[in-house]
This record gives sequence, structure tokens and C-alpha cells, in this order.
Amino acid sequence: MTDFIDVLEQQLVAAHRRPERRRFVVVPWRATIVFASAAAVAAVVVIAVLALASPTPQPAASSPPTQPPQTTPVTPQPRVSLAVLNGTTTTGLARAVADVLTNLGYDEPIVVTDDTTNQSRVRTAVYYQAGHREDALGVASCLAIRSERVRPMDASERAQADGADVAIFVGADRAG
Repeated sequence: MTDFIDVLEQQLVAAHRRPERRRFVVVPWRATIVFASAAAVAAVVVIAVLALASPTPQPAASSPPTQPPQTTPVTPQPRVSLAVLNGTTTTGLARAVADVLTNLGYDEPIVVTDDTTNQSRVRTAVYYQAGHREDALGVASCLAIRSERVRPMDASERAQADGADVAIFVGADRAG
């Protein structure tokens, strides 16, 4: 019986023995091919990036020749005459508003003075002669005055504006 067990043990050990490890044989030419392929791909990527990043001095063969852009002749805007009147007791307020407008390209106002009829204006208002509403809206926009404070001139404003197309009556809102 002992022999039987010994034989059985040998068969079991033989059946469950670890297989021998196979050794991978490194073929030198395969490694060279893999390395050369990787280097070639990297070179192609670098060349493509450089070609796309640099401007081409000549237009592409398929693109049509470029023409100079078409420009619309600019018609100079007609000049608008301005009057700036200080409707507060703050000294120099009308001059400050007039300077803002001239720095923005408007002609020097024909009138820069005090509003003799009202020295307690709270808000600045822009008045315009007939036909100059758009001019008045432009002035109001430059001074950040809302469009509801742009109104047509009546006889009183017309008299103080001394013939100006647009009159700005400066209020206390511009003093601070």
C-alpha cells in the first residue's frame, strides 16, 4: 500500500507541477523597427505643427486672388452748434461739460454761461431746435443723459441758447 501511495503522490506532483517558464527571445531587429517607427511618427507630427503654425508667404493655389476691401465713402456729419448753460450755483459746471463735449469732437459751444432763469436745476436736460433731435440725442448719449430728458426747445430755452441747435442745461446731477 505504501508503494501505491508513493506512486499516487508522484503522479499528483507530476500532474500539478508548474510549467517551465518560456523565455522570450528578443529579436534585435524588432526593437529597431519599433523605435524607428516612433521617431518617424514624432517627426511627422512636429513638421505638421510647424507647417500649420507658420504663415504662408504665398496664397494657396486654389484660393482666388484677394481684392482690396470695398469702402463706403464717409459723409462728414454736419456741424451742430451747442450752448451749455449752468442751471446750478456750482461755479464752472457749464465749462466742465463744454470741455467734455469738445474733447469728444464737438465744436466749441457758442454759449457757455449761467442759466439766468433757473439756478436750481436738479437734472441735466438737453433741448433741441426743430430738425436737430438726432444731434441732441447724440449729445445726450455722450453725456450719459437718458433720452427722456431730451426735449424740443421752447421760446425761453431758445432765447438763452442764442441760436444754438442744441442746448444743454446742466443740473446738480453733474456737480458730483
